Parts: sequence; C-alpha cells; structure tokens
Amino acid sequence: MIQGENKLTDEKKKLLKQGTKVEFKWHGNSSLLYTGYIEVDKWGELYFCAEHNYKDGKLTDVGETMQYYNILESFFFFTHFEILK
Repeated sequence: MIQGENKLTDEKKKLLKQGTKVEFKWHGNSSLLYTGYIEVDKWGELYFCAEHNYKDGKLTDVGETMQYYNILESFFFFTHFEILK
C-alpha cells in the first residue's frame, strides 16, 4: 500500500512544459533519484527523458528514440518531485 501524498501535485504538473528539467523518486524505486527533462508530444502528453539522453541541452540520437518512451504518469505516485531551475 502506498502511503503519503503524491509529490507531483496538480500545481507542479501545470508548470511542466517542453524542456522543463525535473528530478523525482517514485514508489517503485524509492532509492533512485531520476533526473531529466520533460518532453511533450503533439497531443500534450508529458514524458520523462533521462538526462543522459542529452548533450549540451539537446537530445542525442539515442535520446531522439527515447523522447516519447516514458509517459510521466506511468511512474505513478511520486515520493519526491522537484522542478529544477
């Protein structure tokens, strides 16, 4: 059973747009800190793409194939979620 509150609040979700850098932990692996960028498809679906798929702020060739792979909501229930500046 998941306890506590989801750290990806509606307020934070509204701030997410193409290229937003984020870090999070989720209930499925609470010890690993995920860092990367938000990608948005043409329908407005939010995706997470890991930081190692970028070089100098741009997607690498591998990153292009991973860009729409991890739907952000598929991580469900974030135990930590921060928007990085």
